[in-house]
Amino acid sequence: MSFPPVLKRFLDDKHVKYEFITHDSSKTAYEAAIDQGLNADRVARATLLRDRDGILMVVYPVSRKLMLDELNSRLNRKYTILNARGVYVPLAAVYHVDAIVDETLLGAEAIHMIFDEGTLCRVSGSDFQILQGTAVWYDSIFCNKEAANSTDSLIMKRVQPIMEVQDVASRRSYIKQTLQNVEELPAMPEIAQQVLQLGTNPYANATDLAAIIEQDPSLSTQLLRYARSPFYGYRGEVESVSDAISRVLGFDMVMDMALGISMGKAFKNPADGPLGLNAFWRHATYSAALVQKLGSAVKGSLRPRPGMAYLAGLLHNVGILLLGHLFRKEFDLLTRALKDNPEADLVSLEQQVLGVTHMEMGVWLMEAWHLPDELIIAVREHHDASYKETHAIYPNLILISNRLLNSLEMGDEISDALPQKMLDELGLTIDGVLEIFDKVLESREGLDYMALQMAA
Repeated sequence: MSFPPVLKRFLDDKHVKYEFITHDSSKTAYEAAIDQGLNADRVARATLLRDRDGILMVVYPVSRKLMLDELNSRLNRKYTILNARGVYVPLAAVYHVDAIVDETLLGAEAIHMIFDEGTLCRVSGSDFQILQGTAVWYDSIFCNKEAANSTDSLIMKRVQPIMEVQDVASRRSYIKQTLQNVEELPAMPEIAQQVLQLGTNPYANATDLAAIIEQDPSLSTQLLRYARSPFYGYRGEVESVSDAISRVLGFDMVMDMALGISMGKAFKNPADGPLGLNAFWRHATYSAALVQKLGSAVKGSLRPRPGMAYLAGLLHNVGILLLGHLFRKEFDLLTRALKDNPEADLVSLEQQVLGVTHMEMGVWLMEAWHLPDELIIAVREHHDASYKETHAIYPNLILISNRLLNSLEMGDEISDALPQKMLDELGLTIDGVLEIFDKVLESREGLDYMALQMAA
């Protein structure tokens, strides 16, 4: 059995007595408890939940089933399950998250905690209460009895902690303080500033926009290649940026594309690795194209602005760029954790390693740069399948896009399941979405070229 030192230190620091029981890892926790002759009401497991305000651990017996709708109603929140593919140890203090614990676990002589898919950890009932720290204890309204043949579908594969738990709070504080100092943030590139200023001029035209873009040859080349690609199906000649604007892409579309591409040049990050520039821009370029095309299929008043849809798809993970640009040590820690746990949820790893997520970091930057609310919300909410509030069309389309791209092993969505309810609300169908996806993939050569240019 591999026992992470951070967990052993945690238990030792609390001066509790513990022992381990191994079991057949092919069996569910409920089945293992029965096989070991244990009372399943006294075997504790954990599920991590997430909403826009943070992460919550729920600790409850394996004999019971989490009733998420009841929990959300009771707490007036919109939690979704963070990751249903693995195990988390039911010790919220290790992960520096808040917790609620089912009162069914109170008053027991002993509690067995799930530590991994083949190991239980036994502690006394009183020590279990100590280990829960500041967690809030609730009655069992959240959890209904499971049948004896439960499939235990919420058992989760544990992400191995890679650093001492006391470092996470200090990392979060350091990152937050640095980002709150506007002088520490990268300056918005001059081209992006000029594009934003042009957007406030009601008399601006294609010639004005082309003049700004042509100051940057690489930006001009990228826009021309995009306009000439089969993605748009324009069969005429596109000889200049002005042609790209007036004949193919349109003023607003080019303005938003130029804004996103030029802003990307503000960051100097490592090129390689799962979070490096090569992987980042490949995902971002595909996502931008896909979100734009999906947006064009949305009917009626919900249909997004094409340029803003492209920009939101391109920059929704901008917090990762900011992390690598300003916090190289923390970036390297996160990269190492992701390499060690390739199936893990990136947001969960960020919480464990840094105490902040790329959504939070991205929002701090977008707000400091005074960018539109549509973009800020896309950055903040693109992992929230339940988000239905202001400008929801942008994060919703990004989530759909990223689940499609999961099939190409791009991005940080852990699921490839398309949310049927969201599709229905947007007037989209699974067949229609897959057809759009296939159409976008016909332009892979051009998208890959653009990604290489962005990462250069």
